[in-house]
Amino acid sequence: MERYLRNFTSISKEQQEILANSTIAIVGLGGLGGYVMENFVRLGVLNFHLIDMDVFEASNLNRQLLSTEQNLGKLKAEAAYERARSIDSRVNAKVFSTRLHRNSLGMLEGADLVIDCLDSIGGRLELEGLCDKMDLVLVHGAIRGYYGQVSISTKDNRVYKKIYGDCVKDEESLGNLPMTCMVTASFQVNLALKYIFREELKSELIFIDVKEMEVERLSI
Repeated sequence: MERYLRNFTSISKEQQEILANSTIAIVGLGGLGGYVMENFVRLGVLNFHLIDMDVFEASNLNRQLLSTEQNLGKLKAEAAYERARSIDSRVNAKVFSTRLHRNSLGMLEGADLVIDCLDSIGGRLELEGLCDKMDLVLVHGAIRGYYGQVSISTKDNRVYKKIYGDCVKDEESLGNLPMTCMVTASFQVNLALKYIFREELKSELIFIDVKEMEVERLSI
C-alpha cells in the first residue's frame, strides 16, 4: 500500500480497496479521457474498458495528455492502455478501437461506471441510451474553449435530453485548451468518486469557467 500513502489523508483504506475492485469504462480518450484515465490509475483503479476509434493527430498535441510526437497515427485506446500500464503494471483493460453505438452492449458489459469523454452531442445521446438500456450510471463531461460542464446521468434521472434538447449536431467548435481539459476531467473524476463511495449526489449541471475561475450549478 506504499503506493497510496498520500491518498490516505483523504481516502480510507476501505475506499482504496473499493477503487481497486471497481471497473471504469472511459468512452473517448482524447482531451478529457486522457486526464480522466490518468487520475483514476493514480488513485488506484485497476480495471478499465478503454473505448476510442480514433488515432492521434498533430492537432491533439496542444491539449491531449496521451498525445506525443512519437505516437502520432497510433490508436488512442491502445496508447491509453500502454500509458496506464506504465504507471501501474497491474492495470487490466478491455481495449476497443471501434465506434461505440446504441447496441454496443459488449463494450460496457461488466463496467461499474461509465465516463463520457466524447466530443459530439450525437455520440453522447447514443451513449446515454446504451447506459439506460444496461442500467449504468454515466458521468458526463464536455468542453469548449475556456468552458466545461459536468453532470451525472442515472436510471432515475437521465439528463442528456434536458441538457441538449433536440440538438443532435454540435455548433462550430471554439477549440479546446489544455487547462480546460484538466479541470473538467478532474471534476468528472471527483463526481465519479462520490458515486463509487456512495456519497449523496445532487441532480445538477455544473458549469466551469476556467478563464474567470468560476463555477455555477444548475439543478436539473
